[in-house]
Amino acid sequence: MMDVKTSQIKFKSAEATNTRLMGVVGVVAKFQDEGLREIVQVYHLDYEVYGIDGLYHLIEPSLQELEDLILMVTGGLGGEFVEITEEAFYHLVLSAYSVDKNSVETHVDFDAFSDAFYSWEDHMTSSELAELYFRLAPNLNSDILIINYLMMRLVGKDFVAAKILIDPHFEAELDYLELPYTLIKNTIKLVAEDDKVTHYQVEALIDYDEKYKLMLFDINLSKSTRRIVGLQYTESLTLSSIEAAFNLNKSEHIIVCQTTDHFFERRFSKSNPEMMKQTYYQGNLYIEFNKDNSHVNQNPYYLNGDVYAMYFFSRSGHFLVASLVEENLVSIDQMLQEQNLYEESLQFICELKTDDPVLYSYINSGYDTIFDFLSQ
Repeated sequence: MMDVKTSQIKFKSAEATNTRLMGVVGVVAKFQDEGLREIVQVYHLDYEVYGIDGLYHLIEPSLQELEDLILMVTGGLGGEFVEITEEAFYHLVLSAYSVDKNSVETHVDFDAFSDAFYSWEDHMTSSELAELYFRLAPNLNSDILIINYLMMRLVGKDFVAAKILIDPHFEAELDYLELPYTLIKNTIKLVAEDDKVTHYQVEALIDYDEKYKLMLFDINLSKSTRRIVGLQYTESLTLSSIEAAFNLNKSEHIIVCQTTDHFFERRFSKSNPEMMKQTYYQGNLYIEFNKDNSHVNQNPYYLNGDVYAMYFFSRSGHFLVASLVEENLVSIDQMLQEQNLYEESLQFICELKTDDPVLYSYINSGYDTIFDFLSQ
């Protein structure tokens, strides 16, 4: 919903998701323009690579329009909204902008308030930033949680967020990589502990320049403050795709159905605005994320641990539901039964279990059906 360029908009309120340690934050801010109209802005902010990678500028939106948009932009972040100040809002947006200063130009709504945007300034002090980042983080009550978040921020070269996990009296070397990369898996091993410190060995598997790298660290965690007081990068190993796949081996559970209702996908998409939609030559994929980021408190941590399930509508008319957690698939199957979708829109074909995740490979394979793909 666009308007002519607005030079003056008055800040009213803002809230942000408490997901800063994931490297992404959703923000909803409300303003008033010179005509006393309500302006609502919705952001998806990335602090590793993409900067302001989601931006919507709405003028007096309807409640339903706004709720659907917020779900679409922030529904996959796994966090809760907390109120933030005007200064915190400017910091979050401008610090994401500094990651990629070309990112705003890709959004059609940006021209509606570009004059106001370029007048914003970030005046937050170090202590105010620390307080804000703790507000935008979950309860850091677990060593596993802290170490997994630390490795995500280090690999993503997001050092401002990483520093809130480190004791302020400890000067740690943080810059180990020339570019931001993605943490795929993190394994933590308890080595020793005394009354004050717990010592861990950490293996971080990252997606690295079309290959994979295993980075090894020694980490000390204070028992009293639950902050990092020792961090040493010990060695790294380059892994082949086969070796990396062995490290990531997890079973995938899949329901296969035939769609009998041509409008089923349209209703499915409209009813689930929070799901991430990806379009492929073979069909459309919808990704449902977990409602929170509790997977970060797991050892080993897996990047795809935040995915609850994936739903694929193939051009051949098949509807596939896949999950790495069998219990999730059982719940989805029960939901399909309770909503009578098997009778009204779907014809159940079978359930599959594979030793390794195969859905993405099938989608990109060019095969018409998953059965053709699996029989190759």
